[in-house]
Parts: sequence; structure tokens; C-alpha cells
Amino acid sequence: MRRLALVAAAALLLTACGDGSDTPAAAPTANQPTTALSAGPTGPNTPAPKPLPTEVTVNASIPFRNIEAYAPLLLAEYFGEFKKENINIKIQLVQTNNLVVLMQKGDIDFAPAAPSAGLFNAIAGGADIKGIGGGVGWTSANHQGYYVRKSLLKPDGTFTACDLKGKKVSTGSATGLGSPAVVELAAYLKTCNLTVKDVTIVPLGGADLLAGLDSGSVDAGNLSDPVWSTAEKSGHKLIIPFTASITSYWMGKIRTAKPDVAAAVLRALVRTTRTYLQGDYRSNQEVRAGLIKAMETTDAALTGPSSLVFDPDFKFPVANISPIETAWAQIGGIVNFDKPLTDAQIFDDTPRSTAVSA
Repeated sequence: MRRLALVAAAALLLTACGDGSDTPAAAPTANQPTTALSAGPTGPNTPAPKPLPTEVTVNASIPFRNIEAYAPLLLAEYFGEFKKENINIKIQLVQTNNLVVLMQKGDIDFAPAAPSAGLFNAIAGGADIKGIGGGVGWTSANHQGYYVRKSLLKPDGTFTACDLKGKKVSTGSATGLGSPAVVELAAYLKTCNLTVKDVTIVPLGGADLLAGLDSGSVDAGNLSDPVWSTAEKSGHKLIIPFTASITSYWMGKIRTAKPDVAAAVLRALVRTTRTYLQGDYRSNQEVRAGLIKAMETTDAALTGPSSLVFDPDFKFPVANISPIETAWAQIGGIVNFDKPLTDAQIFDDTPRSTAVSA
């Protein structure tokens, strides 16, 4: 069985840097994720749109709007890339713990999400849900991870895993222990011979979690981009840094029931990523304005150079995701299986490969 250490090793795979240019780059630089480009054109505005014969409504969801890792979906809507495919996109706010049921019912067709234990359990039980793309890493300037509220710091500014005992901690989402971020938390607690049972898990994420840290109702929690920057400025301390993202895109039965629509969705997402989200995309004023509007955030929240690195080929980060289920099994009481799922059970590359090879 794969070990917890493999998760940490896999997490190093996507550490990368942007190129600092004003115009989004067309392809990865030497410092970006080393993913082989697919057949077909790879620059901005590719793959070209292939509008569906009639307009099709497609339902997507996100748990929060103010998470920059969801930019491919949000900007594809904002810049009209779905419309170019004759797709009427509907984006709903759905917490990850409710996503599995809605996707199985067909109420949600696809969604970006960190892989939750509930999702893996559903897949193991036969749910027709597969990972279909994603691929996002970040630069060393990105300080995502677990933050502890500043009032808990010692006079010299230090904090240890032992100090977390009995505290209220969020893994960054409503899934609680079912979040993949529990892996890093468990490893951190282990350095003081503690387990996740020695803390109280609270289901908060995004701006709600930040507010909890500010008010003192939460002691520590996992913050994503760009929310962590506000926490850092407020004096909260990063105690468990992350080095790679496992946020990815998942799709339900539309993959097989309507493969032409699935491929159209992927064309829009890949095209958005290649056109607007390469290099230092924040410095491009058109993209920056789109991010502020689509994420319902502020200009101040997007200060500094782009710290996320989006894979221009939009490949599903299976190397980062597949070891997580083993770590859950080791923690115990989270997943209802003890044998890792195969890659074929976890993801389906058909919609993406169809889209980029067109």
C-alpha cells in the first residue's frame, strides 16, 4: 500500500514559476509544470470553438467564488468561451459534501473541486463520476496552507503542533475530515504524537474561514488563493505550507451520455486556460478585471504577481491525487475501502483529449 510520504513527494511535482510577462503565455516555460503538450495547436485561442448544433444548458458548481484556482471555469463564463461552443453555462454554489449526490442525479454536470473522501467512496461504490482535467500548481510566492490565528502565537511568534491540541481547526471546506487537506494536517500533528482526533474539526472555508480566524471562533484552518494573502497581512501565521494543488475538475454521466457536449466543455476550459491564464496573468488588465468581476473579489485581494500556474494542457493531476486515498485509509474512519482505486476508476481523459486534438 502506498504510504503517507508518497503524498508529500507527489505534492512537490507541480511547484513552478510564472514568466512575469504582461501577455498570457501560450505554452509552459521551463519553470512551469512539465506536462507534455497534446496533439494539435497549443497557443492562445486554441482549441478553436466547434459550436454544438443547438444550444445546450450545462450545469456546473463551485463551493466558493473567491478561489482563484477556479479561474478557468469562472473566466470561461466571463469571457464567453462557453457561448462560443453554444453552451449556456449555469454556475451554482454547491458545497463539496453535497456535490456527489447532485452529480450522481445529473443536477450538476461538472465541477472543480478538491477530491473529497465522499467522492472517492461514491466512485468506489460505482458512481459514474470521473476526473477530467485541472492541472494547477503555484509559485514560491504563494503561501497557501494552514494558518493559525495570531492571538495563539507565543511571544516570540512561534507555534508548534503540540499547541494545536484541543483547538478548533478547519480543513478548508465543508467536507471536514473528508477533505484531502486532512493529510497535511495529520502529518503535522504526528510530529507531536497527536492525531486528528486531538483537534475539533469545523466545516468552514474561504472568506468564512478567514472571518473565523479574525473573530477567534476558529483557531487554525486551510486557506486557498487569494484568501491566504489577507490572513498573512492580518498577522495570522502559516504553519503548514502546501506545495501543490489537487484541485481538479470532475464530471458526471454527461461524459458518456453526451460526449460531444463534454468535449465542448473541455474546449472552453482549455482555451480559457491557454488564452487568459498563462504567465503573470494578473498583470494583464483585461484578465485582472475579469478575475475581480468573476470571483466577486477586490483589486486589493489580487495584489502581487500571479502565484498560480495553470497547466495549458489542462491535464488531470493524477500523480498528486491518487496517493491521498491511501493516507485517508491510514488515518481510519474516513473512506469505506482499504485498497487504492485504480487510475481508470479515478479519471477519464477522453473529453480532454478529444478537445485538444481537434
